[in-house]
Amino acid sequence: MAEVTFRSVSKQYDGDGPKAVDSLDLDIKDGEFMVLVGPSGCGKSTALRMIAGLEEVTDGELLIGDRLVNDVPPGDRDIAMVFQNYALYPHMTVRENISFALEVAKVKKAEIKARTEEAAEMLGLMDYLDRLPKALSGGQRQRVAMGRAIVRSPQVFLMDEPLSNLDAKLRVQMRSEIIQIQRRLDTTMVYVTHDQIEAMTMGHRVAVMRLGVLQQVADPQELYQRPANLFVAAFIGSPAMNLINVTLGGTAERPTASFAGHTLAIDPRAVERYPQVADRIGSSVVLGLRPEHFSIEGDFDLPADQTVEFEIDLAEAMGAEAHLHITLDVPVVELDGAPVIAEDGDDVSTSTTSVIARIDGIHFVRSGEVVKLGVKTHLAHFFDLDTGLPLN
Repeated sequence: MAEVTFRSVSKQYDGDGPKAVDSLDLDIKDGEFMVLVGPSGCGKSTALRMIAGLEEVTDGELLIGDRLVNDVPPGDRDIAMVFQNYALYPHMTVRENISFALEVAKVKKAEIKARTEEAAEMLGLMDYLDRLPKALSGGQRQRVAMGRAIVRSPQVFLMDEPLSNLDAKLRVQMRSEIIQIQRRLDTTMVYVTHDQIEAMTMGHRVAVMRLGVLQQVADPQELYQRPANLFVAAFIGSPAMNLINVTLGGTAERPTASFAGHTLAIDPRAVERYPQVADRIGSSVVLGLRPEHFSIEGDFDLPADQTVEFEIDLAEAMGAEAHLHITLDVPVVELDGAPVIAEDGDDVSTSTTSVIARIDGIHFVRSGEVVKLGVKTHLAHFFDLDTGLPLN
């Protein structure tokens, strides 16, 4: 096992173009499950490939353990990588695929057999050792790819979106299996995904990237409850945090937030967490509300000034819960001149803001209905409209 350390690491493909990774400082602890997450083009896969030695470091220092590996060939780094497309040898059996690296390293046959079968047992592949990859399901092929990595006992495991080719049910199952394998091996694992649900459920810590720049690194709950900026707030969570342009009113002691003809009283507990709110009376800021921060009439005990009536554009019944979609006549929140969205470049209208409220599925709400919703403003987040930073 080993730590992985990025010290101001940058990667630039074109001398005059933008950096794919820009001055990345990140310490991945020995035995840690670190997830790199972000939208397409954020630099997460490039960072992983630099660890593997598949991309050269343009600037900075990259260490595995206490060894500088900037110029160390991939084969000498003692890492194992699992790819999105499995990369199995189609003419080799499962046993041969798993043991191939040991054969190349000229490990003794008895040890090869023992280590291969140990990995196969761990992954539930003992009954498939003599099959070819074409006779396996997608999930079984991914297990073989993982077995090929496990059998090498590397210092660091690297996984590049290994579950993206699997169906939804199998992804859930494989998430659980990868977590258990990492715990059993107690080895350093760096996992890249664009799926923030994977990131939140799998990682000890999660590093969120955007446009090559690290935005925040923290454990999943801290990311969710204390996002470092608007981008992290918008990216982490499913459905995403609702971000609304509001005008602060009232007084420093009893502030309010007004938007689209509605006015909400801000709970004093929120002002304690975001004290700059009291200094911004009369200013426009960003109010952040998670979908679960709403509750429907009958499910809340909130004062009248923390309730609003909304017309529901679309009500999605999802069994245990329902998602209520609401449109507000307020421009969407922007960051760097573009809407704050999970995928940069998406075509999003800036004339209205879409809000999603998550309520208990026992309530039957129809599209087009006007309902009263309570807003748990004591859980609200507040951000600066220009900098995107929290008002704390």
